[in-house]
Amino acid sequence: MNKSMKAGKIAGILGGMGPEATARFFELVIKNTDATRDQEHLRIIVCNWPRIPDRTKAILYGGESPLPLMIEGLKVLERAGAELAAIPCMTAHYFLPELRKRTRLKLLNLVDETARWTRLHLPAVRTVGLLATEGTVATGLFQKAFRRQKIKIILPTPESQQKIMEAIYGKNGIKAGFNRGQPARLLWEAAEELVENGARAVIAGCTEIPLALKPERLPVPLIDPMTIGARELIRLAGGRLRKISVS
Repeated sequence: MNKSMKAGKIAGILGGMGPEATARFFELVIKNTDATRDQEHLRIIVCNWPRIPDRTKAILYGGESPLPLMIEGLKVLERAGAELAAIPCMTAHYFLPELRKRTRLKLLNLVDETARWTRLHLPAVRTVGLLATEGTVATGLFQKAFRRQKIKIILPTPESQQKIMEAIYGKNGIKAGFNRGQPARLLWEAAEELVENGARAVIAGCTEIPLALKPERLPVPLIDPMTIGARELIRLAGGRLRKISVS
């Protein structure tokens, strides 16, 4: 067998939260791998587990816990041979400490990686705005991670938070398959308010957000944890990174 086919660890993706964001994460791993042929790409197992209960409902409103099905999905990845895994859902990172107790897989923390990336690659930025689900905002995941990097986070106003939730969960929202029109407009309005309030960069703190909000629409950098996480997964799995980040 060719040596390039043996190289690298088997990486897993625990997805389905939501499925389109999972597909984008897999695509980002492919696009950010420096490969000239099939055999130079990583071995990746995608577990698309869409029946995992909603994370925000579980955290804020006493909804069904997503932990049992998340653990089930990780066990599927383990049995398939994965050695490390990423979870392309920011709100799900609230459950990371418990998940790490229940799996032998090395689990990436996309929130922490995003904070470290911002400090290293945007050193002049000391204040960032956060676009995320109300569940992610309530957990303080990003606030704590960025505080450790001495970066201040500006949160959406209640009105903007409603716009973000409508853009993601609404009848014509991203989770319903609509990435243009109203979802894009609502997210842009929320991001614009963060910039007006002093943000010098904006975090796409929900994996669905980059599906609708494009960086060229903003006057400041749009920080994408999905791209950052995909590149870190490649690095940890032993793949070759493209020199220029592809989003």
